[in-house]
Amino acid sequence: MGRRSLARGLIAEENPSDSLSDAERLGSVWPDSIEVLPDAIAIDDRWVRVLGVRGWPREVRAGWWRPLLEAPFAHVMVLGIEPLGSEEQVARLTRRLIWHQGAERSRAQLGRLPDAASQTALADAEELRREIARGATRLLRVGLAVVLQAPTQAELDRRTHQLMTLAESLMMPLRRCRFQQADSFRGVLPGGFPAHGAREMDSRAAATLFPWMGDDVQHPQGQVWGENPLTKSLIVVDRGRLPAPHSLTVAWSGAGKSFATKVLMLRARYQGVPVLVVDPEGEYAALADPAHVVQVGQGAGLNPLALYDGTAADRVRRASFVVRWLDAMGTRLPRRLAEVIKADLATTDETGLSAWLTRLARTDSSAAARVEPALREWLAVMGEALPTLPDDGITVVDLSRLPPNLTTAAYLVTVEHVVATLYRGAPRWVVFDEAWHLLANPQLAPYLEELYRRARKWRTALTLVTQDAHDALRSVSAEVCLRNSPLVLLLRPHPDAVPELSRVFHLTKPETALLEGSGVGEGLLMIDRDRVPIRIHASPLEARLIREGELHARGD
Repeated sequence: MGRRSLARGLIAEENPSDSLSDAERLGSVWPDSIEVLPDAIAIDDRWVRVLGVRGWPREVRAGWWRPLLEAPFAHVMVLGIEPLGSEEQVARLTRRLIWHQGAERSRAQLGRLPDAASQTALADAEELRREIARGATRLLRVGLAVVLQAPTQAELDRRTHQLMTLAESLMMPLRRCRFQQADSFRGVLPGGFPAHGAREMDSRAAATLFPWMGDDVQHPQGQVWGENPLTKSLIVVDRGRLPAPHSLTVAWSGAGKSFATKVLMLRARYQGVPVLVVDPEGEYAALADPAHVVQVGQGAGLNPLALYDGTAADRVRRASFVVRWLDAMGTRLPRRLAEVIKADLATTDETGLSAWLTRLARTDSSAAARVEPALREWLAVMGEALPTLPDDGITVVDLSRLPPNLTTAAYLVTVEHVVATLYRGAPRWVVFDEAWHLLANPQLAPYLEELYRRARKWRTALTLVTQDAHDALRSVSAEVCLRNSPLVLLLRPHPDAVPELSRVFHLTKPETALLEGSGVGEGLLMIDRDRVPIRIHASPLEARLIREGELHARGD
């Protein structure tokens, strides 16, 4: 008689009144054989092993054990939680504290060094005791077990080794429950409790073990950045919660960095946040009201001699800035001439380029002769007018109609004008597209660094958009901008840039692989210390507005 027939016969003998259909029904789910081995259980043609927790990490965050859930083979995570009486636990923690403190005093009297593990446990227990007494949290008994399945014992051993190695990397070592497989298996069945390795922890730590408590970022009152392609949940970021509100976007051409920036611009407008974009390529003008588009060189100029409050400090600021601007124009001034120009500008309220050139010629003819070609070239394109930047809506400073040799200098004057506008006006979000114009120039990057340091005081967020991660390391000032950007969006990079990205942003191998395999609009979002995969999505209306804007920019 076969094993299944034997099982059915035993059922019929114990329940003679049962019909054959009842035996057939129970036999269809009843295993033919169960063999309990020291560290595994053989159930029919399957091998099962229960792993218990041997130790827990001291500090955890939401979703910290997700890598265990995503192991690439069949397994079951069994979580058991039992509430404990608060008053009893406070009293027990108090007794434990007294005992540990006595042990530490005894060690000190014997001239021994304090035990580091004991001191850490004392500090944790004291903090937990206060919070339980205050009602901020409560104690729970938490048990966790992992049930592995495999078709063969060799495959079961391979999966066990892989999962235990993964758990070790999460500071939560597992054990095989040797000679305890039967008891451990009963503990993971309905009504049981995975007692091996169970630990008492507060309710906040226990909450991080729930699978739906992920490491996705969903800040209240934040802005939707995109979707986590792994969990299908939205990523909502509130810049105001971060150490600084600034961000950096790095992506290969065609990877979707401009599209992502445009989506975020539209969503900022939903919240009433004014947006200002410095646009060297003419990509953003169609998203703004025509009255809010400053077309530099086409009826709107940028005046590097502008004064914003007319004070002595403002004149000194302008004098230093004009020397930087002349350097961006290609005029390499000797130190003596640079000092002459600074001294002259610090003592005059003149803001006209032509008038100032005449004045400088009277003061120092050699200095005037040195700067005259740059001034004439600038005036031929710009004029001397200074545009007004609105304080609401989306404002675009379009530099795309300028000659290439003036773009970097115009970018610098635009930044100066933006700084003055921010200082006097309402807070807003400022986007610098193709930021390599500033970052790649070691003479101009310090100016951007200064803006990064001051913008937070004006409740202003800055975003740099560039194609090359190396731009952020070209100078010390560029590195300062990177360190002050807790938000970093990395979309699909150029294959040759992957090693550089990994080095600059300290990416792990899985994160590097994620970037290498990402499509358009996909990548990695770094939010302070959190890193989550992201896919940029636009609503149908947003996509239509962006698409129509791109067609308008191409003249289609």
